[in-house]
Amino acid sequence: MKTASIIALGFLLLIMQSTIAVFIPLEVFVPNAALAVVIYMGLHSYSAGYGAVVSFVIGYLMDTFAGSPLGMYTFVAVAVFLLSRTAALRLFLKGWIFEIALTLAWATVAGVLGLLVRGLFDQDFRSLLTHLKIVFFKAAATAVVAPLVFRAMAWLERVTAKRKAEGKVFRG
Repeated sequence: MKTASIIALGFLLLIMQSTIAVFIPLEVFVPNAALAVVIYMGLHSYSAGYGAVVSFVIGYLMDTFAGSPLGMYTFVAVAVFLLSRTAALRLFLKGWIFEIALTLAWATVAGVLGLLVRGLFDQDFRSLLTHLKIVFFKAAATAVVAPLVFRAMAWLERVTAKRKAEGKVFRG
């Protein structure tokens, strides 16, 4: 139930992101809210195996929505989860300022990783340099929505924990 809920939230955020992209004239200001779900899992008590698998699925959905080479965002999502999980073991900061700052950092890392992977497929380095300028703006937009996504994830955790405690979990 928890896994399906997290993936459904990621899917819903990707739908919202795609819808927002239609209405915002500049693509650079469209946040990658599904990446914030991956960062949240890395910063909180999700096991490495579980989080990597869920990040893989969310990354695959990101690839499907973006029309990018299959595996690009999948790799980036799993890498960002593992990196943010490693950082979470060392950092014990809490609060929305920390959420924004760390999401900004990890979204920038994700953007650069995405460009590096794209460089394997695309030999037009001038295009990559143009996209490098956009990475920070997209990371900033993602950081702005991160506290909302983090609150949604915390709510999902509470609901699934409560349902599990009550014995209302679907056991397919």
